[in-house]
Amino acid sequence: MSEQNNSTTTVVTTGGKATSAPASNYSLPSDVTLKHASKLSIVEDKPIMLDYWTASLDKKALIGVRETGEKLLVKSEDEYTSPIAKFYKSNSEYIIITENSIYLVSSEIPTRKIS
Repeated sequence: MSEQNNSTTTVVTTGGKATSAPASNYSLPSDVTLKHASKLSIVEDKPIMLDYWTASLDKKALIGVRETGEKLLVKSEDEYTSPIAKFYKSNSEYIIITENSIYLVSSEIPTRKIS
């Protein structure tokens, strides 16, 4: 349960204690995308990861394509995923399945050759 205030969001935890975090203006993945990702997570037995979500909205993450054609989600030279096995487009998002996880990113994420 969360309650939107002017500049912070109050989040009530299961322990009953409220904590505050800065409110952001980031959009969330659509309900349809979250439902599809949930189904894939159950079938594939993989966690849904959102750690590339805001970076994809900010264009700070990209889909890197190696010379071999292998594709990865990349945040930096040191931070990237295992190779991408499958892509699904849902609304304005991509559901990306790697060897270990399912990632949700904006479909506006750039693609670039990497080495």
